[in-house]
Amino acid sequence: MMNKVIIFSEDRTLKDELKKNLGASKYQCDEIREKEQLLDQAGSADYRLIVLDARSVGGDMDLVSLLREQSHNKILWLTPDGSLGTAAEAIRRGADFYLTLPLNPDWFRQVLGEWEREDHQGPGRWAPPPGLLEYREADVVGQSEAIKRVFVMAARVAPTDSPVLITGETGVGKELVARAIHRLSDRENKPFVAVNCGAIPEALLESELFGFRKGAFTGAIADRPGLFEQANGGTFLLDEVGELSPAMQVKLLRVLEDGMLRQLGGTEETKVNVRILAATNRDLLEEVQERKFRMDLFYRLNVINIHVPPLRERPDDIPPLIKYFLQKYNKRFNRSIISITRDALFSLMNYDYPGNVRELENIIQHSVLLANNNIIEKTSLPPQVFQRGQLALEGSRKEKPISIDQAEEELIKQALTRFDGNQTETAKSLGISRSTLWRKIKAYKLENFK
Repeated sequence: MMNKVIIFSEDRTLKDELKKNLGASKYQCDEIREKEQLLDQAGSADYRLIVLDARSVGGDMDLVSLLREQSHNKILWLTPDGSLGTAAEAIRRGADFYLTLPLNPDWFRQVLGEWEREDHQGPGRWAPPPGLLEYREADVVGQSEAIKRVFVMAARVAPTDSPVLITGETGVGKELVARAIHRLSDRENKPFVAVNCGAIPEALLESELFGFRKGAFTGAIADRPGLFEQANGGTFLLDEVGELSPAMQVKLLRVLEDGMLRQLGGTEETKVNVRILAATNRDLLEEVQERKFRMDLFYRLNVINIHVPPLRERPDDIPPLIKYFLQKYNKRFNRSIISITRDALFSLMNYDYPGNVRELENIIQHSVLLANNNIIEKTSLPPQVFQRGQLALEGSRKEKPISIDQAEEELIKQALTRFDGNQTETAKSLGISRSTLWRKIKAYKLENFK
């Protein structure tokens, strides 16, 4: 049976182009121009995809929210290039993806391909904006609304040269966001250089950043360019920027203001063209008020702020992250972990992860190494994890191997029972959006479960 698609647009040329590409992929297209008809038709099980032209939707963003509440279909948002603010809002309201207009047919077919693969492999990995799909350094794994907003913002600011301050606790993936911004920018084929400002002794940091001339200090036997010069044309990440001394803050400000730097022991200034990104786990505004961080430097760095929430605030990302890290360490250690016991998985789901994603990765690595019979049990976990998760299975003492999807389904069932089928309260208790819960209820066929 051919998959059916709704196209909501008044642009004849765009509709013809969409129908041409969808037809080649064996999709049947229905054109709808009235919002009332769109809402009536969207809930039909016959449809797989809704394509929304932002120009036809206008400012009625509630339409996206209503579609998400009424339909399990994928929602693709098409927005004119330069109007990416509406794309971020559409994603927040429940759209699954956005593409810019004029339409790039290759990107469009790539999105369709990702969704078709998801149908065969199951949900769990969010398809990020074009560019992140090819992300080399690390995969973007997650399905929460919070992580979607982070990467929509990253995609939105990437084409600019504005400085970006990435904030969040240790281990949330701030460098991952920085690398994503670089990969989505016009500088992607130029160097990406990252330096941890807190890991290099202050006496060496200046020479590392700015370079030095021969004879500048004992041991300087030859000229050497600094990291800023090595990043020329590309992107420079100042990780843990809050660790910079007052003297280094002044020197950095000069580079931000006009791109000029002077090597240690040199007399001439060199101009560099770098896009500055900074990351910190500190509250820099509080540091400014306490006069520990320069106000002028703070405002230079904080042109755009992207905050990466801690993992405990986005528990919806835990199951896909577990899957991802299991695959990674199965391959690395030549293991074949095929299952995880109920107690172990519920412990993982109820742990608060003070070390965030980095700690979860370490926990899975530890568990893969210690697992017996290709099954992760609670005894495979670090003690602090399963001890905190013991209350997750009230009254259950027998460990039974289950899949991650089964555990997620069980969590949803327990929450639905606790709140007598109230989806709003259930979603709130699970730390996910109502639209995400609705999609999971559909996936697990729990529409009539209470």
